[in-house]
Amino acid sequence: MGESFDPTPKSLFHAALLDFLKARSTGLTLLLTIALAVGLSLAPVPEAFRPVPSLQRSGPLGPKLVALLLPASLTGKRPVRPPSDTMVAEAPGTPGLPPEEEEPDAGATIADTVPALPAVPTTPGIGLEELSAPTLARALELEALRERMGAQHVDLELNCRKAAADGTCLEDGLVPFTRALAALRADARRTPVRVVHLGDSLVASDHITDLVRDRLQERFGAGGKGFLFITRPASAGRWTRSGRGSDGWVIERLVDTKWPRDRVGWTGVAFTSGGGAQTSRYDVEGSRVAELFFLAQPSSGSVQLSVDGKSIQRIQTRGFSKNKSEAAFARVALPEGAKTLSLTTSGKVELHGVTLETGTPGIVYDTVGLLGGMAEVYLRAQPAAFRAQLRQRKPSLVVLMVGGNEAFFYSRDRTTLDEVRQQIKDLVARVRANVPDSACLVMSPIDAGVRTMSGDVIPRRGSKEVGDIFREEARAGGCAFWDAFTAMGGEGSAIRWLEEGLMLEDLVHPRTKGSDLLGHLFDLSLQRAFAKSHAPMLNVADPPGLQGADAALVKTFERLGRREAGEATRVGITQLGASHTASHYFTDAVREVLAKRFGDAGRGFIAAGKSSPRLEPARVARELEGEWTVEDALEAAPGGLWGLTGIRAVGAPGAKLRIQFCKGCPDAKTPAGRLDLYTLDVPGASAPDILVDGQPVPPDAPLPEPLAAPTVRIRSFPVAGPAHTVQVSAPTDSGVTVLGASLEHDTPGVVLDALGLPGATAFTLRDMDAAAVDAQLTSRRPDLLVFWYGTNEAHLPDLDAAALRRDYTALISRLRKATSAECLLLGPTDRLEQDASGQWKEAPALASVLGTLPQVAKDAGCAYWSPRAAMGGERAMLRWKHSQPVLGHPDGVHLTPEGYARLAGAFVRDLLAAYEVHKKGQPTARVEDN
Repeated sequence: MGESFDPTPKSLFHAALLDFLKARSTGLTLLLTIALAVGLSLAPVPEAFRPVPSLQRSGPLGPKLVALLLPASLTGKRPVRPPSDTMVAEAPGTPGLPPEEEEPDAGATIADTVPALPAVPTTPGIGLEELSAPTLARALELEALRERMGAQHVDLELNCRKAAADGTCLEDGLVPFTRALAALRADARRTPVRVVHLGDSLVASDHITDLVRDRLQERFGAGGKGFLFITRPASAGRWTRSGRGSDGWVIERLVDTKWPRDRVGWTGVAFTSGGGAQTSRYDVEGSRVAELFFLAQPSSGSVQLSVDGKSIQRIQTRGFSKNKSEAAFARVALPEGAKTLSLTTSGKVELHGVTLETGTPGIVYDTVGLLGGMAEVYLRAQPAAFRAQLRQRKPSLVVLMVGGNEAFFYSRDRTTLDEVRQQIKDLVARVRANVPDSACLVMSPIDAGVRTMSGDVIPRRGSKEVGDIFREEARAGGCAFWDAFTAMGGEGSAIRWLEEGLMLEDLVHPRTKGSDLLGHLFDLSLQRAFAKSHAPMLNVADPPGLQGADAALVKTFERLGRREAGEATRVGITQLGASHTASHYFTDAVREVLAKRFGDAGRGFIAAGKSSPRLEPARVARELEGEWTVEDALEAAPGGLWGLTGIRAVGAPGAKLRIQFCKGCPDAKTPAGRLDLYTLDVPGASAPDILVDGQPVPPDAPLPEPLAAPTVRIRSFPVAGPAHTVQVSAPTDSGVTVLGASLEHDTPGVVLDALGLPGATAFTLRDMDAAAVDAQLTSRRPDLLVFWYGTNEAHLPDLDAAALRRDYTALISRLRKATSAECLLLGPTDRLEQDASGQWKEAPALASVLGTLPQVAKDAGCAYWSPRAAMGGERAMLRWKHSQPVLGHPDGVHLTPEGYARLAGAFVRDLLAAYEVHKKGQPTARVEDN
């Protein structure tokens, strides 16, 4: 047995000395350094000059020298850094990769917390214009953080990639990328737009780049996960950019002392099975195409691919040449609905990675980060493999994010600026030569700090110098450049970020929040560059957020406040609209949130009609028995009598209609309530037979005078408990016309009616009999009327915008007068239509509607909210159609249930955020004149 090890500071110190003495001449140098450190620390010199601060006054000598001189992996205070050659951590004793940090609670819902509106407004022109509402809310939080930290919006330096003979720039450095984005936006591209992002440990964690990827995919569509390693190539970091491999993989990296020469390209890591069967597994939900990157070599084995446990293909990795190995690729189609992809090797196999894509147009953002990565490290890649792998991806943009390690070595006098310049020059040249039709972008290193022997924290030299060289070489090589150093806040910003908890203690790696801020700034710089090169498809203002709530929703907010304070207050909300409202998905999601916070006072109004699966989530059921005709107001002559949704169900003699509320709900002790039945009584017709919960209701009292014309009749029945059924039977001598029914409980809370007619416009509601509509609407006792028209108006090629403004305003004013309610207008969702060539274009009157409805809201004294802006603005429907999960319906008009739920979440977040501001007495944004 070996000698036991005493893990005390003294024994550690002795072990360190022995290691130093074994390390040839370097050991002698370090030993002398120790002696000098001890001597100066014990000498009567000022504290600032002591290599080991306060050595004389507190604590034993051993631990302080251990902390100063031993690698962090031996002290147990930091994670072990994977072995490499000279690519050491960017600060002494720090890991090359930030530790995995706790992610935000993904299970939190809007019902749990609604943040107050950020103090920083949405500043036009900084790149926030095309973000969906949830992303925009997070972006505004990052904007507030940016302002507090003194970080800056820094534009990309586009430079020139193609010049004329006279020196005039024909094409800037980002054109291949922005041109590809524009083609995506115009639905003129059928292949993904790929980005290959190479870097160091800042990229290896996939922080910074994860936010950029998410934002680009939200704006332009998601094309898939992109390149992923076979398994995690280091012992630290996240699993997000790799499969989950078995333990037997032999891993070699370009940063290692003996890197895999003549084998790997820019992917940087070789995963060898070593002859035994090794596995890796990937989550592939939403993916339809996988591509294996491997080394084709003599006598190589095979890889079995399986999807959800079922074998789909075996890939032979043997090369065609007996004397040569080369980068190779195998593309595999994945079945629809695939959830997991598994790789199993047979024989000795070397793999480099897997790409996963949806097979549809969109953004694919590959990231390859190597711990200790530098330009020199990527230049170690085998040139032919580098070229083959890069060309295989067909990138529209290659991003080079190195420089941090170069700056560290320069600060330690272990490299020169001339060497740094040559290395980045060579890397840029290699990228330009290998993919000449791609854009390239070089980023500067970020700021970093160091601790002096006295314990002070000071800026580390080198970051600005290296950044200046990168800027010059990007310009010379025809690449765009982004100054991350200045964006972060310039020299000393790493110290400020450390104080605010945005930086790890190593003063080199940002924490998750700091990485998000850097990603936010880089993303907005890309978006600004695209906006400058791209003319908007609709030249119309469409601001996000709830506009004008401070003036228009005062009474509604006051009632909500009283309810939240404990008063027995009912808050009635009635939403009128078209199919977005008729689907119930949107209003059900809004109702759930409001009821959870303010109380549930009942389901509200349900129109008569056929059974519908859209009502099932809310436990509402409809049933027609016998001969029924369901009529609507769309094709009818103006002035007809209709229910609140523009529907009436006409039953022949003996027909029956049932509406069931809270189907399947358990019995519960609840206060009394009221079930109202809406019918259209016709002169000369017998009264219908009505059952409530299976019991006949008392006969109607005789009318003082016989009916002279069809009349809306509202019958009210007291009930108790949560679940109730009303049945209406047509008399045998005449028919019956049912408009709907409603249920409310005598409990404080919110009642939200969803009154939608598919295909309707504001003109449809205008043309319905005014007295009948006003009477029914008044019976619903709304405190707030929500109008959601505009999507169908956008489809009308001959829309009269002036008439829409005039008549819609008059309609709202009339209904407000009848009900004494406040009002809120919702604009159209993004609506697209396919042209003869199959490309999606904006609906013909979409711009006109977007410009008119905010004016209607202003004229009628209503608040205004734009669903299109909340979806992400321009061409948002195209992206929602291709997202995972799918949010937009294939017709380019409607949303999926998930899409409606997401839009409802954005709406209710803005509504409640404005309510919170109202409670604090702060004004919210107002609708401005165009």
